[in-house]
Amino acid sequence: MPQHPSRQSNEERRLILRIISLLRRLGASTNEWQRTQMEEGFTINQALVLHHLVKHGDATPGELAEWMQVSRGSMTPTIKRLEDLGLLTRRVDEEDGRKQWLKATEEAREITNDVEKKVLHPVFKAFAEWSTKDLERFSNDLSRVLQSPILGGEP
Repeated sequence: MPQHPSRQSNEERRLILRIISLLRRLGASTNEWQRTQMEEGFTINQALVLHHLVKHGDATPGELAEWMQVSRGSMTPTIKRLEDLGLLTRRVDEEDGRKQWLKATEEAREITNDVEKKVLHPVFKAFAEWSTKDLERFSNDLSRVLQSPILGGEP
């Protein structure tokens, strides 16, 4: 059972406040980094969608949102932008007319390696010295934090 906040030690509270500060800094740094990439033409979300469609094949907007761990609604501008650029197409599912499939175009396949080099490889490089165990733990810890109701997670 979780510890009641009034029973937390001063040291635990200090660490929690530090975590909050670090998460805020991470968010700000990520936003700033993404803004510089946007000037290059692609956001991290667009690069991830291109990567997924090229490497794994067609997907629905819901599948992409689940893979990226974002809401389906937040995928809409990303998908629209890539569609406007001619990098993906939509097709309606033959069995369920409400379902749409997204597919990378040939142009997307041609530029994906370039986009990955500019957008994704710097992120991979930032974690190059981390072990698989370290990456797994960090991923799990971030997931735990994001499950908090104050951050939009489930209680």
